[in-house]
Amino acid sequence: MKSKQWLNRQKKDPFVIKAQKKGYLTRASFKLLEIEKKYKLICKSNEIIEFGSAPGGWCQAILDINENALITAIDVQDMKFNHKNVTFHKNDFLNINYNNFEKKFDLLLSDIAPNTTGHKSTDHLRICSYIYDIIDIIDLISNKGSSFITKIWKGVEEKAIIKKLKSKYQDVYYFKPI
Repeated sequence: MKSKQWLNRQKKDPFVIKAQKKGYLTRASFKLLEIEKKYKLICKSNEIIEFGSAPGGWCQAILDINENALITAIDVQDMKFNHKNVTFHKNDFLNINYNNFEKKFDLLLSDIAPNTTGHKSTDHLRICSYIYDIIDIIDLISNKGSSFITKIWKGVEEKAIIKKLKSKYQDVYYFKPI
């Protein structure tokens, strides 16, 4: 999508407008709120890690739901949201030594996405590569009984990712929020 088209769509998007009114940095905050309404994962989580956290819209939503949550946020871009409960690592999540973390997480979140090429199959495979990388470290960084929420774009790898997640988690759901 061309930049001008995207900007025009953003100006009219009801969730962008709603996010601005509520003070959220992104419309994606409402997607996370919808997931929480259905699955009640954030309210039960003390330690949360978010991959692809910038600009901070999900962190805002998390703390609106659970003000006691401690969030480890990771992104190559700067966070616009700062809070005492958020520890931000400006880094590529692939370059972090997770063995150095002194804690494990109840909830893993990924809103990470590659820069898009405009070629749907290529973009899908690129986001799936990130998801596989996160799945590979789940056992290292998560508490027993943890949960994982990730964004994925439709494509050929969805079933394989779900199968791999089923080897890690008892329950796996596919849910498309607003």
